[in-house]
Amino acid sequence: MKLKKIAALFLALCLLGLCACGAETDTTTEPPTGEPSAAESNLDGNFVFTKDNYPRMGGSLANLPLGQAVTATVLGVSREDANELITFAGSTTDNYKAIIDGAFDILLAYEPSEEAKQYIADSGEELEMTPIGVDALVFICAKDNPVQSLTLDQIKSIYTGKTTDWSAVGGKKGDIAAYQRNPDSGSQTLFDKLLGLGDTLIDPPEGRRIGTMMGLLEAIADYDDSENALGYTVYYYLTNMESEKLNRAKILAIDGVAPSNDSIGDGSYPLTNDFYVVIRKSAKENSPERVLYNWICSSQGAELVKQENYPVRTAN
Repeated sequence: MKLKKIAALFLALCLLGLCACGAETDTTTEPPTGEPSAAESNLDGNFVFTKDNYPRMGGSLANLPLGQAVTATVLGVSREDANELITFAGSTTDNYKAIIDGAFDILLAYEPSEEAKQYIADSGEELEMTPIGVDALVFICAKDNPVQSLTLDQIKSIYTGKTTDWSAVGGKKGDIAAYQRNPDSGSQTLFDKLLGLGDTLIDPPEGRRIGTMMGLLEAIADYDDSENALGYTVYYYLTNMESEKLNRAKILAIDGVAPSNDSIGDGSYPLTNDFYVVIRKSAKENSPERVLYNWICSSQGAELVKQENYPVRTAN
């Protein structure tokens, strides 16, 4: 009888131990809410991404949220952890040079500048690029500026030095402080392509060529001459990443059309351009960067772009 009691006690302790192991906390981080898990992502074949084989990803600053979302989804980690695995810094031109030089395997980036295109051509390397979304060049001024809209012709006149006073475009009398971006930035590339001013673009006075998107927003919203300031940036960055700046600045309509996801997507807002996922054309079919590239280009990747609130092209 005593042996039976001891055996029963031993069995109970074993069962208790098994229950305790089964109740151990699951430390796996779930993908962000609303995003497909890695298991649902239908990656090529049976390819499994890990932190060790994940492609070195970089790109334009405005594409950072998308880079976080892609990385979190395919690895099944938090966005905070995803952010530690990717690098969205420097100019768009710097990022294109980095993928050519082998520092990055894949980019989420805006259109390359002429300098970047020349660098690519000189390298002998070819890039494979697929548009995955669309953004817009937007012009901003002080919140209390009475001007609500500018025409493309008025903008061109300002940035070629022909129009210098706000009163000429419906505002109060005062010199227009027209800011520009650095030549290797993504927003300056959009400006040059969409406005087409070429050599007629004026050289800005000292202090009015801004090296970062944040710096330009601060110039419009916070500097001493902000009441008369005019500048430009990309729509997504301002409205989704730095929207608090719109407490002191505002986006101007162009030719009477205000930018929005809808007006950018259907092309009724006139200053739009695609952004891309980019890899080296020489990337092997079974390489991590090629597998990730194909997934981003898939319908599931497209859905993630929408979930991150980027505008997408729609049929007219």
